[in-house]
Amino acid sequence: MKGLKRLFYLTAIFAAAIVAFGGCASEQKDVTRVTAYVATETRATPGSTADVVSMVAESVVEIRTESVTTQWGMQYVVSGAGSGVIVAHDSDFQTYYIVTNNHVIEGARQIKVSLRSGGADYSATLIASDVEGDIAVISIKESSTLNVAVWGHSSGLLVGEDVIAIGNPLGSLGGTVTKGIISATERSIPVGNYTMTLLQTDTAINPGNSGGGLFNMRGELVGVVNAKTSDEEVEGICFAIPADTARKLFDDLVTNGVVSGRVTLGISVGVYDASTVYVTTVGEACDGDFKQYDRIAKINDVAVTSLLTYHDALSALKPDEKATVTVYRHIRNVQGFFGSVTPVFSDTPTEITVTAKQLKKGESI
Repeated sequence: MKGLKRLFYLTAIFAAAIVAFGGCASEQKDVTRVTAYVATETRATPGSTADVVSMVAESVVEIRTESVTTQWGMQYVVSGAGSGVIVAHDSDFQTYYIVTNNHVIEGARQIKVSLRSGGADYSATLIASDVEGDIAVISIKESSTLNVAVWGHSSGLLVGEDVIAIGNPLGSLGGTVTKGIISATERSIPVGNYTMTLLQTDTAINPGNSGGGLFNMRGELVGVVNAKTSDEEVEGICFAIPADTARKLFDDLVTNGVVSGRVTLGISVGVYDASTVYVTTVGEACDGDFKQYDRIAKINDVAVTSLLTYHDALSALKPDEKATVTVYRHIRNVQGFFGSVTPVFSDTPTEITVTAKQLKKGESI
C-alpha cells in the first residue's frame, strides 16, 4: 500500500527558541530501579461512549517536553507535545506511572505532565524507554488519588469493534475524544527504522496523539497510539501499539529498566546512504572482530540493506546466541564535488562470529 511507505510518528514539535552559543544540555536522568508497582485490574462495565469517556478520560495526560539541539554553533530549545496514560501506581498511591511513546520523550531534558482536569503541571521522571518498541515509562508524584487506566487484552479484539482514542492532538487540544473501529489487529509494517506489529484503526488521530490511549467499550486500554500515514490521498489509516505488547514492554521497563530479550552485538551503526549500513563504533563488550567503517552485508542469512533490515535481523536473535556477520572492509573515501564523500569497500567479504548479548540499561542497539 503506497501510504504505508509514509508512516510516521505523531509527536507534535511546535516551537523553538535560541539559547546560547556552545555548551551542553542537561538530560533527564533515569532512576535506578522501581521495586514495586500496582496496576488496576478491575474490569469496567460496558457502557455508552459517554460512559466510557467519563470512566477513562482522566487517566490520559498531556505531555510537554523540552530538548536542546545545536545548529550552526547555536543552541535551540525545542518544545514538543504528546500524550500518555496513567496505568499503575505504587502501594502508597504517592507515585503514578505513565506509559507513552519513546519518540514523545526521546532526548528531552525536561518532561512536564498535566491532567485533563487542569491544575498544576507535574515534573515527570523518566523511568526507562525502548526505542524498538516505541514505549517509554515516566512517573509523577501526587499525594491524592488519580484515575488509573485498566489494561485490556488486545488479543481479543475483533475487526469492526468500536474503540475510542483520547489524547492531545496538535499539542494544544488535550482531552480530545474520537471514535472509530478496529480495522485490522496485526499489521506488520515499517515505522522509522523498525518493523512493528500494530493495531490499525480509522479513529481520527493527529500529531500530539502519540502515547495516548485507545480504549474499548468496556473502558479498557487496548492500545497506545503511535503512528499514522501521511499520504494526502489516504484517510482513516492510523495505528496503535497493541496493549498486550505495550504492557509487556511497560513491565520490563519498570522492573528491569530494559526489555528482556532485546540484544546487541556490541557495536553502533550508521548509514552512508539508504542502503549502506556500517559500523560507527566498536564497544568494549563486543567479542567479534569488527572494525570501524565495516559495511554490514548480512547477519546470518538475512541481507542488511538498511537500518530497517539491520534491526529486523537483530530482532531474530536471542541473548547468548552466536551469529555470523558478513562485512566488507572499508578501504578509503573518494572526495567528490561540493564536499560529497563516497566510501570504497573491499570486494572480499569477511565473516565475523559474534555472540548476541542482552541489551543493558543505557545501551543502544
